[in-house]
Amino acid sequence: MKKRSALILLVGLFILTLNITPQAVGLPTGIQRYSHLTWTVNVAPRNITIMYYSEGGNMLAENRSTMSCLVTNISDDVVGTFHIGNVTVAANDTEIARDLVLGVWGTYTEWWPGFFVETGQSNIESLNETAYAAAERLPGNYLNGTMTSRYDNISVVVWNSTTEIYYHVDEECIVFDYEQDPTVFGEPQVTQLAYSLNSGVLVKGNTSYSFGVPYNLVISLVVPAPPPPPDFPAWPGILIGPALIGGAILAVVIIAYTRLSRRN
Repeated sequence: MKKRSALILLVGLFILTLNITPQAVGLPTGIQRYSHLTWTVNVAPRNITIMYYSEGGNMLAENRSTMSCLVTNISDDVVGTFHIGNVTVAANDTEIARDLVLGVWGTYTEWWPGFFVETGQSNIESLNETAYAAAERLPGNYLNGTMTSRYDNISVVVWNSTTEIYYHVDEECIVFDYEQDPTVFGEPQVTQLAYSLNSGVLVKGNTSYSFGVPYNLVISLVVPAPPPPPDFPAWPGILIGPALIGGAILAVVIIAYTRLSRRN
């Protein structure tokens, strides 16, 4: 009888685990045309940002707002409709990166990886080489500084429309950290960019500097979870609370079953 009770308990715990475990989600292996991506603007510049290169005009955003891109074409750059703050503009991701200072404007080598990079070992190696070259300490390079890169797992926010909750998944990324050498005027640029090695999408970006006017921008990717299979029943709102209630009911059933078994 003890073996039967233990078996029932294991089966019940397995069912509960299925109920409370979020659907496994990773970033797609590549960005396709008409993909729609969204980032949270965790920290927005406090002053108007001139979207000069994308010809978007004056941009003003708020903390905790969203930035999005609807991809319309993929060539040397990714072209799409970008929306951030009060600006909606058709441009490529390099132009937007320049406007938002997501890169290094080296005098001899510029490094503007944008919001999407090519994946694969050779492409990542080339991206890495260009990053270091842009910050290389050479005469006349105003952006002389320290560039480092590393591989790391970065937490990505995932939105599940079925359960209407956010959760996090770890995505393997290449992370670039750049810090400009001290300047005579203002505060040096400090930039961190993390790209998914699966999809090449910018997972997190953080950049700041001051050239008379402070500038700070922090963005992070939000990924929609894929829908469940058609034959998989979806119960919105099934979270830990209801699962615990089910666990309590299961425990009562097991206890009652055990007592009846002992009487018999």
